[in-house]
Amino acid sequence: MYDFIIVGGGIAGLELGAMLSHDGRSVLMVEKAEHVGGRSFVHTKEGFELDNGIHLVRFGRKSALASVLRHIGKEIEFRHLGKSYLIDGQNEFILFPTGPSGFLTSGLFSFSERLKALGIMLQFKRGGTSGLERFTVEEWMQSAGIRGGLKRYFNLVCASMLVCPVASVASAQALSENINMVLKTGISVEYPSHGWQKDILDPLTEALRRHGKIMTGTRVDSVVIENNRATGVKINGTVTNADTVIVDVPSQDLGKILDVRGMSDERLKTAVGLVPTSGISIDYAIDGTISDSSGLLYLEDPLSFGCFVSNLSPGIAPQGKSLLTWFCPIHNEDMKQKGRTAAYQERLESRIESIFPSLKERTLFQRVLHLNMVDGVELSIGQLSDKRLGYGIRGIDNLYFVGDTTAAPGAGGDIAHESSIGCYRQITGKMRSAGNT
Repeated sequence: MYDFIIVGGGIAGLELGAMLSHDGRSVLMVEKAEHVGGRSFVHTKEGFELDNGIHLVRFGRKSALASVLRHIGKEIEFRHLGKSYLIDGQNEFILFPTGPSGFLTSGLFSFSERLKALGIMLQFKRGGTSGLERFTVEEWMQSAGIRGGLKRYFNLVCASMLVCPVASVASAQALSENINMVLKTGISVEYPSHGWQKDILDPLTEALRRHGKIMTGTRVDSVVIENNRATGVKINGTVTNADTVIVDVPSQDLGKILDVRGMSDERLKTAVGLVPTSGISIDYAIDGTISDSSGLLYLEDPLSFGCFVSNLSPGIAPQGKSLLTWFCPIHNEDMKQKGRTAAYQERLESRIESIFPSLKERTLFQRVLHLNMVDGVELSIGQLSDKRLGYGIRGIDNLYFVGDTTAAPGAGGDIAHESSIGCYRQITGKMRSAGNT
């Protein structure tokens, strides 16, 4: 008998389990893969620590993730990114703004666009988002008369911040809310100084194991519901009981462990049809150093962004070597078509290698991932928080949900981190939200 059983070992479940175990509660985590961390898993090859795509931390030391780590007594150092650049078709580096001052110095904008950009940022900071829930990013730009360099800027922000390369799909409200958070915290993204494994995954796993157990390579058959209350899970036909069950499974897969059609909560029924974000991630393990850049580098064709992650956290690459990770978000419908995905990859590799002529000959190995699910939910108009799953559902007691398909705020992985805090607070009544720390 456990206090909590967590179905799925994704980053949100790992964070929540670590906090509950730190509080002295008994926790059992059951994960079908051979490792925990989910899409935050770190793969080690030839001394390189490879994230499952670029895993920069939104808002860094002021993030929900940092709050979770503080809760378990782990204060980590985050590394600031250096200057970011848009690399144009002629391989010219144009300063890309990551804060208000950047709009005054970047060559991407005309004088009038600089003033317009500052006005928009001020509006976003004041929370002036009324009515934006009805608009896509493209519709909002048209109505606001945004064009030229400013339009190029928001298209790139849409692709990187919302992980959506299609402005005609992405939500203007989601864009404004996330820019608002950047302006309030003063931090766009940061990176753990010793990498994800040492600074994040290891401490969370250690904290969970203090009063808990992790079962990997184990699939849950179903969540057991008795008299409208979750009482445990069934594994290989055998029931393991718990006071409370927490599910950290993408909502698209909930039908595998829950009788979704037999439940009354309408959001649960719509959540199984959410569209995720998708994309291609490319890692280059490099012999030596080919750039001292430590900021994000953006491309417009294809819309993508990359970073020399080892320049932020040298320990994730062997001494004298470096690691470049690049990510190209692709709409989920395009991702399903292998021909289109292959074309994206070819264009992306060609552009990257044209920017860094010595890259190809100095690459020790290359890893390419075609990721059908990067984040569990694409932030389009029909998939904002009011359409996503809450931390609990009507009619079933002691059943909770975490992960990046819940109604937690943020974008990308930050939704998962925020959900761990939101769900923890709902279960225990403790802990302030990350925005209040």
